[in-house]
Amino acid sequence: MTEPRGGVTQPQQFQLVVDERDESWTFDRQGDRHRDRYADGILHSVDGPVDVSFARSGTVAPPVRMLTPERLPVWGSPASFAPVLVQRLASHWVLVTCEHGRDPADRVTVVVDERDGVAHRWYGTSDVTVLTEIRVTDDDEPVPPRPRFSRLPQWPVSEY
Repeated sequence: MTEPRGGVTQPQQFQLVVDERDESWTFDRQGDRHRDRYADGILHSVDGPVDVSFARSGTVAPPVRMLTPERLPVWGSPASFAPVLVQRLASHWVLVTCEHGRDPADRVTVVVDERDGVAHRWYGTSDVTVLTEIRVTDDDEPVPPRPRFSRLPQWPVSEY
């Protein structure tokens, strides 16, 4: 789920299904009629199909990049952020705080689970994204249908 920094509006929920072997994904966001998807080197977004690499396809659906944190738009140029704090949280969580090279007050934070290598929390400059559930599917399991999102009773509690 994604929420603007400051929590002014209701969080937005999403479902992301990624097939790493085929380098494909589908992204459904609460309230959107359009389903973003990437397959066979083509990104299908509301703007139409575009030929793009898998590594760059996450610009439309930023949570795709959370599954491979090394692709988050925070490491070096052009983002100009650099890690300034790396801290262990509990037994298997790593908190990485990065600051902008030109403004040390401009910071972003990523919380990575060492067990799966996924960024479960991303505190960006304008929003917060939290992955509340990650499930690995079997190879022959079909892609889940478009989700039905229920209203969230509260923002998820951090469990480190």
